[in-house]
Amino acid sequence: MKPNMYSNNQRPPSTTKDKMQAQGLPNYPLLLNKTQSTPSSQEIKSGYTYSSYGTSTLNTQPQYTRPYEQYGQKLYPYQINQQQSSSGMTTSLSTTQKTNSTISSMSQSQPEQQQSTKYTQNVSKGICGLRNIGNTCFMNSVLQCLLNLPAFNEHFLNGDYLKDLNSKNSSVPNEYSKLVSTVRSTPNFQSIAPYGIKSAVENVMPCFRGYAQQDAQEFLVALLDGLSLGLNRVKSKSTYKEMTDNLNGRTLQDLSKEWWDYSKSRENSLVLDYFQGQLLHTIKCSYCNNSSYAFDTFLDTSLAFTRAFKILEDMDLDRLLDKYVIEETIDDYYCSKCKKHQKVKRKFTIWRLPHILMFHIKRFDYRRFSSDKLNHRVKFPLELDMTKFIQDSLDQSTKNCQYSLCGIVNHSGTLYGGHYTADSLNPFNLKWYRYNDSDVREIDVKQQRYDTDGSSSPYILFYARKSLY
Repeated sequence: MKPNMYSNNQRPPSTTKDKMQAQGLPNYPLLLNKTQSTPSSQEIKSGYTYSSYGTSTLNTQPQYTRPYEQYGQKLYPYQINQQQSSSGMTTSLSTTQKTNSTISSMSQSQPEQQQSTKYTQNVSKGICGLRNIGNTCFMNSVLQCLLNLPAFNEHFLNGDYLKDLNSKNSSVPNEYSKLVSTVRSTPNFQSIAPYGIKSAVENVMPCFRGYAQQDAQEFLVALLDGLSLGLNRVKSKSTYKEMTDNLNGRTLQDLSKEWWDYSKSRENSLVLDYFQGQLLHTIKCSYCNNSSYAFDTFLDTSLAFTRAFKILEDMDLDRLLDKYVIEETIDDYYCSKCKKHQKVKRKFTIWRLPHILMFHIKRFDYRRFSSDKLNHRVKFPLELDMTKFIQDSLDQSTKNCQYSLCGIVNHSGTLYGGHYTADSLNPFNLKWYRYNDSDVREIDVKQQRYDTDGSSSPYILFYARKSLY
């Protein structure tokens, strides 16, 4: 959820339309399976293991020898396995089949209704490492958080996603479905190689080709865009139009619905059912008191440390959110009524809440002559109440403001060389695990003291509505 860079009476262009390009699948030396056919519902339901994800135990040396950088040191992938401690990796939790009878009845508009059978059974699924196939810790950490989201992945596991699949853009949804199936069928504490999903994202987002270091948040956006594009229920987009930015006798609720419906007429997918929210951007001229309104959609919320915050050692999520939605003054802004630049008041309001909240903590500070990583400790709660941040909204989605922390993408190191890991809550046994590429270990999240002491590592935070569990 970023500040509006467009004029108040315009809709931002579709990110997927601008980013996605129709290209043939490139020839990658590490790609095991270049072409994948669309899996049938029966194959997905049966837990068929696909060839693009090779399962291995932690002691199995991979067949490739491409080195990658970790903390400035070149390591070959098999060396990671040799460095891993076996303590905590040999314990296999008992597995029990989860009843799937309620999964297929899920409503597109209300994902939480799927969970008539709660995720409270003492079962263990998806406790699986992802092998580093060459500087891919950024990808692995994001995938581990997504793979453990409640409810969302069941659509890919049971084949429900196939009814919305677009044949021309099917690679990312199909490969993600294969990944979910393989992770769920792999014995606990073993690892698989995520070749397929990497190649699929590369196909629609060429900037992720190769094995250079990449940003985890940028990969998260690219992956969700690729999934949404491939599952877009809109087969014929409505004609582009500029949206009105004034009420003209209407209520904010009416204007919000108009913008929301227009957005849905161009892109509407399973991904947006879970991740998309709506932000109100209000501009009020200090000279003529004219107010203009823009309702933009968002998938994640980027929270920045302001200059005043940079001198502080500690910060908390609530304060970062307060700073995001607080009203601010802009000295030189064009007023559409005055027809010239004036001093204005600008304010953001979270108008619609998604089922999955993602907070991107902007730790990388890019300036003209120097750049650096901001290592502030950030405190964040295990249980989040968003009520106070949506006080101006009357939307139905804001009546359920209770969220639980379910995933953390961590970054250690510097701007120029570092490593990503993930902490994630398993939705079946409700235990937390730390995923460091192939290495998977159970952790006690309360002992991490995230809510009291904070941490300098969190880069992306995932919160899921409590009703999803």
